Amino acid sequence: MTATQAPPAPAASGTADSTAASEVRPLVAPTGLAGILGSSDHKVVGRLYIGAALLLGLASGVTGILGGIDRIDGTLGNTILDGETAPQVVTFHATSATLLFILPALLGLAMVVVPLQVGARTIAFPRAAAASFWTFLVGAGLTITAYAINGGPGGGRSDAVDLWAASTGLVIVGLLLGSVCVATTVLALRPEGMRLERVPMFAWSLLCTTVIWLLTLPVMLAVLVVLFIDHRNGAGFFPTGPDMYDQVAWLGRQPQVYAAAIPVLGLVLDGAATASRTRLPNRGAAMGAIGAFAVLGIGAFALTAISPDVAQQPVTKGMALLAPLPVLAVLGLVGLTLKGGKPAPTSGLVGGVLATLILLVATLVGAATPFQGALELADTQWVTAQSHLTLVAATIALVAGLYHWSTKVLGRAASEAAGRTAPLVLALGALVLAGPEAVSGLTGDRAADGPGEALAGIESLNGVAVAGAGLVLLGGLLAVVGLVGRRRSDEPADPWGGQTLEWATASPPTFANFDGPVPAVTSPEPLLAETPDDDGEDA
Repeated sequence: MTATQAPPAPAASGTADSTAASEVRPLVAPTGLAGILGSSDHKVVGRLYIGAALLLGLASGVTGILGGIDRIDGTLGNTILDGETAPQVVTFHATSATLLFILPALLGLAMVVVPLQVGARTIAFPRAAAASFWTFLVGAGLTITAYAINGGPGGGRSDAVDLWAASTGLVIVGLLLGSVCVATTVLALRPEGMRLERVPMFAWSLLCTTVIWLLTLPVMLAVLVVLFIDHRNGAGFFPTGPDMYDQVAWLGRQPQVYAAAIPVLGLVLDGAATASRTRLPNRGAAMGAIGAFAVLGIGAFALTAISPDVAQQPVTKGMALLAPLPVLAVLGLVGLTLKGGKPAPTSGLVGGVLATLILLVATLVGAATPFQGALELADTQWVTAQSHLTLVAATIALVAGLYHWSTKVLGRAASEAAGRTAPLVLALGALVLAGPEAVSGLTGDRAADGPGEALAGIESLNGVAVAGAGLVLLGGLLAVVGLVGRRRSDEPADPWGGQTLEWATASPPTFANFDGPVPAVTSPEPLLAETPDDDGEDA
């Protein structure tokens, strides 16, 4: 029997097997290399996802800074990168920030935390969860290889371009498989008493997130399949050369980019309730706001080959205008929650609030994007600013989540000083990065992806944007350094006085998550003392 299988049920008393059953040793997870390569424990798989995504995020950040330095003079491919390398660096950063960093990192955090929050002994389809990571990792490695040998959209080597399309599709297959596992865990593995409306906000936001991914990422996968066949056989259905990137760019643009930031809202609500040690008011409104923001993150219709003028469609304008409303609603609920208690400035609360504020700025910037007339913002640096703000908001939420649940994710408490400082640096970097891009967008400077194309006439603003990108990278490095620490022998199971089931587990959680029976769930806050049930009576 492997450690990935469920332990055998004990034989009934009085049977011939009862003696043998009583001598069966408890199931123990393998350790060492076997525990990494062969485990389907959701906590191990989640850590692998997070670790790989952080390394890939570092690579994405470095390439983003290189691309920013190269375009300081207002053109692409004339400063530190040659004309063939520059667009490849830009497109790698644009796609890897989403597909190789934000999405897998959030999926990894969800794999660790969500089963604990909903009281599950494991994640749904644990072997599929493990397979999803290795599929993602192989796809990510091949994607980097494709770029390294002059592949990517518009690359100069034909077989490397084919490799890029196939390997990126493999990355998406891995993310989709992991999303199925997380969503099914929330829907099917909740304990008795935990109705869907009692699910913690972070778990609810990940359910909404993974459902949106399952609706939209298959479109991206289908596009990559068509690109592969089209490019390999010269069918001419899609444009070739650098214009290939236009068919996948929608993944990091409004409204689809919001699908990467849905967990921001769930994290800040859980963080506020935990920090203030009070119940979240009007849970129905909170769940509705998260669900509404998720719906507004469906942007697969923005595929340019299908609708080149997607920015002018009424549905695009409506979604852009409505996007700030759910974020404002969540901020209002956070304010009410903090007002009702005595909140401590924990890393989860500080990071969650900052991530939500940056996300609000992103939605306000995005609300102006589709409107032509006095402002010609489509296809300018304004769009880039909106994407950067959204992705950094998701990054801040990821950092806040890693610190908030560090005893569950890493088995040790992270540095609270770093946990409060890193989000501040990231938020400042986001504003310094996106501010100049927005100003350049107002002047009509377009966001080009080809060598020699004009990007921004205000060279000083380009330099400021590079400094902002450096701050974002610095904040990320500070966050990683703060997560590394020495594990104590007495890590607290619940350092925050939390309300939800993940705080009823040991730190780090055991292989089966809960040592004994899962605590009874009679309200959305099962660990709060004297918790009333939904009718207002004592449970």
